[in-house]
Amino acid sequence: MSTRKRNGALLHAPIQQRNHNNSEADLVFWRYAPGVCRFQTSRPDIARKLSQRSGARLVAWSVNGGYLRVFQESIEAWRAQRLVTRYLKATNGVFPRRIPAASASEQAGSITTAARVL
Repeated sequence: MSTRKRNGALLHAPIQQRNHNNSEADLVFWRYAPGVCRFQTSRPDIARKLSQRSGARLVAWSVNGGYLRVFQESIEAWRAQRLVTRYLKATNGVFPRRIPAASASEQAGSITTAARVL
C-alpha cells in the first residue's frame, strides 16, 4: 500500500477529540466523522438541552443502570467545544453545581439566640 493511500485512509478514520475539563463526566464530545460530533452526558438536564437542539439526535443510551445519553450532531469540532463550554459554564457567575460538603471540623457549633424574658 502506498503512503498516499495509507494517509488518505487515516483521514477518514474516526478521530476522537475529547474535551478535558473539570466536569468531564458531565458532558464530553468527540469528532465522529468530518463535520459530525458526538456528545455524551451523564446529566438529565444537559441531555434535555441537547435533545431540544434541532440538529441533534439521540444515538445511544445506557441500558445497564446509571444515566448516560449520547447525541450526534452535524457540527464542527471547534463549535462543539464552544457548545460544551457554554453548557457547563455557570450562568451569571452563580455558584457551581457541585459544592463540597463541609467537614466536621469546619461545621459551626451550637447557635446562641437571644432569650425572651417574660
